[in-house]
Amino acid sequence: MGDRAMNRHPSRASMEDRVAAQRVTFDGSLPREECVAVEEPLEIHVNGQPWITTMRTPGQDRELALGLLYSEGILSDILDIESIDVEDNVVLIKGNIAVDGHTRGFVRSSSCGVCGRASLDAILARHPPAISAEGFTIDITTIEALLNQLRSEQSLFDSTGGVHAVALFNEHSEITDLAEDVGRHNAMDKIIGRSIDRLPLSNLGFLLSGRVSFEMVQKAVMAGSPCIVAIGAPTTLAIELARQHGITLVGFARESRFNVYTGAWRLKD
Repeated sequence: MGDRAMNRHPSRASMEDRVAAQRVTFDGSLPREECVAVEEPLEIHVNGQPWITTMRTPGQDRELALGLLYSEGILSDILDIESIDVEDNVVLIKGNIAVDGHTRGFVRSSSCGVCGRASLDAILARHPPAISAEGFTIDITTIEALLNQLRSEQSLFDSTGGVHAVALFNEHSEITDLAEDVGRHNAMDKIIGRSIDRLPLSNLGFLLSGRVSFEMVQKAVMAGSPCIVAIGAPTTLAIELARQHGITLVGFARESRFNVYTGAWRLKD
């Protein structure tokens, strides 16, 4: 549990900063100091060549790079990595991997992942793990408690109010891992990167603090997870992709209600 707790709450020094601001009300304004989430670029180089620059919250950069390479269909096995070094805001990766066909120098913002046709093609080319319709269920009476667990562990959100959270949960509706980042896709990549030696995640679901875009479902597909529960709404393409791969997709989860878009057979009461 000690290592897991360290993973969930890495060093905060690089993840948040304090800035001068003014609190304005109808009665006037007062100077104050506010805590804000840090957003900085991370360059990922593969075999000596720059591949991508992603805007992220610093911390767990190694895991972020591994998770992104895996979810984009570039890395298939951790054994293909010969070395990975993190130097300030640069990750240097060497190994038996190729990024041909993926745009080099692409800048991934904190609000959007690696979108587009290349991501769709990567899924088809990689033959992601088949997601079984058996073996994983979720008790609908525990979803509210699961959401409460997520909220209680969002320590960076508590101090900054400016980050997303992605967590893994098991069939007992217990959170087993959690990551926070200004980019929801970054948080999910960090989780996948930390779990890369035990993929596929056939007995674990993803819990999202925000909406469900296509790229978030794509990452769940590549990780082999059978379930996504999100506080926000899904997009049409997210629903379509979840349905194609047999993923249970729950959205608008809050208090004691939620919507089920695909895979309702995994929900038990």
